[in-house]
Amino acid sequence: MHPRGRTRLTALSVTLLAGGLLTATPAEALSGGTVVPVGTHPFLARIATPAKACSGALIDPSWILTSATCLTAGSAGAPTEAATVVVGDVDLGTGAGFTAKLTKVVRRTDRDVVLAKLEKPATGVQPIALGTTAPQAGDTLQVAGFGRTATEWVPARPRVAPFTVSGVNGATVTVSSADGTDTCKGDAGGPAFRLAGGTAQLVALSSTSWQHGCLDVTETRSGGTETRVDDLAGWIRDTTVPTPVSCPEGAAIWTARADGSLWRYVHLGPADGAVSWSQPSSAIGWGWDGRTLAGKGGVIWDIHRNHGSGDQFASGALKRWTYSTVTGWSGGGQVGNGWDRYLTDEYQRRITVDEKNRIFMIDDQGRLKYYLWNDTTGSWVNGAGDVLDTGWSRFDSITAAGDGVLYARKPSGEMFRFEYDFTASAWADKDRAVGVGWQMFSEVFSPGGDILYGRGSTGTSPFDGRTGPVLRWYRYSANTDTWAPSGPDHMGVTIGSGWNTEIHVTAAPDSCKLAG
Repeated sequence: MHPRGRTRLTALSVTLLAGGLLTATPAEALSGGTVVPVGTHPFLARIATPAKACSGALIDPSWILTSATCLTAGSAGAPTEAATVVVGDVDLGTGAGFTAKLTKVVRRTDRDVVLAKLEKPATGVQPIALGTTAPQAGDTLQVAGFGRTATEWVPARPRVAPFTVSGVNGATVTVSSADGTDTCKGDAGGPAFRLAGGTAQLVALSSTSWQHGCLDVTETRSGGTETRVDDLAGWIRDTTVPTPVSCPEGAAIWTARADGSLWRYVHLGPADGAVSWSQPSSAIGWGWDGRTLAGKGGVIWDIHRNHGSGDQFASGALKRWTYSTVTGWSGGGQVGNGWDRYLTDEYQRRITVDEKNRIFMIDDQGRLKYYLWNDTTGSWVNGAGDVLDTGWSRFDSITAAGDGVLYARKPSGEMFRFEYDFTASAWADKDRAVGVGWQMFSEVFSPGGDILYGRGSTGTSPFDGRTGPVLRWYRYSANTDTWAPSGPDHMGVTIGSGWNTEIHVTAAPDSCKLAG
């Protein structure tokens, strides 16, 4: 329908009274329809902030869809004001329902839709399935919400009513009801769904309406606009499902031992933390008692430690080697000097290499710098290094885990994720707090793909059950802001025992990459 006399319909989020909600009593939502029977449509969500309330739909145990007028995101993706959601058999009068805080908001830029992440999964509550076909004129959609009714400001139970699709206009759908029922304030983001074989399929979300018949509204016109979501499956998947990671040949892990020997292991299960290894039978090199850093394509960077009389290389000389499992070693020439700071205990964990062979480091002024070697010309692209940021002296460890992806640890154990977009010359992700307790590791290293290994903590061996030093595996999903499930001790997945006597352990940073 195309209402005349106004340029727009009224948005449906509701502003709460100062002092909180009015006392809720059992009543209906919408200006008509029927109360949702207990035990049906548990996906219906009621969202509340200190300033307003609205409706939504649970589409995954950890995610809801709602209107962008309901929630806004700050710079880090968190709601700009405290927000909670209740799902399940919600009854505001009795307090029934599953309640959780909302921790992240992701907005669509082309329509009135946001995804919001629950602090904890709504276990035992059945989400609604997402429709995959567009609504058509004449279709009947069930529209539900927790908004005000004809007689109540804040109903205790949601209400549902049938609406007929009168038009489909790109990202929106216009609807009307035969008896003039409308959505009301507080129904914003509520689901409009079709029933297919008795199963609810989410098609749209309530956005605006004339609010005909709603409490304290005198408008005589009726009808409303719903925002389509049936065509958002790809966006929802990319936001709520961890991006797959590919590690086609496993993760090459290099260990430099106290006697200067270098060993090459292959973790065969880096994508999912499986306990599966290819073990070396002997060392593949000696004299590796400096700072060893694996790069892409078999490159091994060696910050040399002088061995005394007869050693032609000074401490701090940077040497570039290449190792092939077929042909062995090549290279080994000096490509830099003055890197001796990274042989010290204070700085040895403040240097790392990403999948593009960029060497990142924190210098003595707290600046984050990077160097890039050109394999074709055999020279540095930026011989003096480029400064990306300042103020990094607050971190005692950095670990590259992807193209421009860095995990930075504070001495207190707080871990932060950064991602620098070298195409845009800007940070794509910065200062994202992703965990605590990481001070338990003597070293954190990565094969890429946002996978982290931590060594030096105490745990139970996955091989013989003994307690001692272990190697732990973690995988972070930046798009969902979640970690892969941990083992029984809730500290990652234990994938090896020992790993505490090496000088350094490093993984080839191009072993794993995000798929797609």
